[in-house]
Amino acid sequence: MYCIEYFLHYLQKQTPNNYTLQKFLIQVLFFFLKYMTITLTKNPIQIKFFERLRTSVPANISLAADIAEILEISADGAYRRMRGESVLSMDELVLLCRHYKVSPDLVVHAEDTGASFTFRKLVDKAEGLKEYINSILEDMQTIYASNPKQIIYAANDLPVFHQFRYPHYAAFKIFSWKRTILNITTTETLKFNISNMPPEISDACKKIAELYTQIPSIEIWHEDTMDSNLKLIEYAWDAGLFSCKEDALTICKEFSELLASVEKQAARSSKFMKEEKWAENEGNFTMYQSELLLSNNHIFVTRGVEKKIYLSHNTFNTMATTNSSFCNETENWLKSLMQKSLMISGTAEKQRHRFFKNGQNKIDELVARIK
Repeated sequence: MYCIEYFLHYLQKQTPNNYTLQKFLIQVLFFFLKYMTITLTKNPIQIKFFERLRTSVPANISLAADIAEILEISADGAYRRMRGESVLSMDELVLLCRHYKVSPDLVVHAEDTGASFTFRKLVDKAEGLKEYINSILEDMQTIYASNPKQIIYAANDLPVFHQFRYPHYAAFKIFSWKRTILNITTTETLKFNISNMPPEISDACKKIAELYTQIPSIEIWHEDTMDSNLKLIEYAWDAGLFSCKEDALTICKEFSELLASVEKQAARSSKFMKEEKWAENEGNFTMYQSELLLSNNHIFVTRGVEKKIYLSHNTFNTMATTNSSFCNETENWLKSLMQKSLMISGTAEKQRHRFFKNGQNKIDELVARIK
C-alpha cells in the first residue's frame, strides 16, 4: 500500500498538469496489480495437474471440452480451472482421476517414500477378458498418440505385444494363466481348444500388436524369458490340459514363429507385422540380452512429458504408477541393466543367432516329446 501511495505522489509531481496521462498511467498500474494478484493466487499444484493430464488426452481432442463434459461445467469454467483461477474441488479431482485413469500422485508430489498404484485385474466373469484386453488397447492408443513416446520392456516373460500377433498362442497363455495361476473356478474342468478365442478379442489383440510396431521400443530379454513359456506348454501337455495333440503342436508352432519373427526384427532394428515393410519403422527397435535374471516384467513408458511404469503382479495382472520418484528410480535401474547387457539388435549377429537358436532347439525337443 505504501508503495502505491508513493507512486501516486511521484506521478503527480512529474505530471502536475497532465491529467489524461495521469489517468492512463493509473489504469496501467491497476491492471498490472490485478494481473499480479491473479498470477500469485493461482494454484501451482492444480496447474501442474492439468499439464500432466494433458498427456493423457490424444492430440486431436480438446482437453477443456473434455473436462467441461466430465465435470458438467461450461467451457469457461474448465479453462478457469486449468489456469488455476478456480479451485478444483475434491469431487471434481476424483472424477477426473477416474475418467483419465491417473493417480492422485499427479496432484500430491511428496513422493519420496510413497507411491499410489492402479491395479488391472483379469477377473472371472464373461466380460472380464474383453475389458482387460480393451484396457491395454486404450493404453496403447494413448501412447501411440503421444510425442515423444517410448516403451522399455524388461521381460521376465515374453512381451504380450509379440504374443498378441499370434491369436492361438495368446489364447493359450490367457487360458493357462486363468487355469493354473489364477485358479479361476470356471476353468477347472476345461481343456484348451484353439477355437475358443472370441473374434472380438482376437481383433483387439491384433490392434495392440500393430500399435506396438509403431512405438519406439527397447526390450531386455533373458534366457528364462523364453524358457518360462516352454515350461508352461510342457506343463499343460503333461497335465492333460490340451483338448488334442494337434492343438499342442499348433501352440509350439506359433511359439517358434514368434521367436523367429522377433529375431528378424532384432536383426533389422525394426518392428513390423509384415517383413517386407520393415523399412517403415527402421531404427525403432533395440534389443538386449541380459545375463542377470529378471524377476518381474517392468514396462517403462514415456508418453509426452509423463512417465509411467507397469509391473506384472500374480503373473498376468498389472499394477501401474506415474509416481515421479518411483519412475525415475526404475528408469535409472533399466539404464544400468542395459549397460550390463549385450545389444543383439542390428549388430552381434553371432550372439543373436545363438540366443534364439537355443530357444528353437528347446521347442524342437518339446515337439518331439508331444509327437
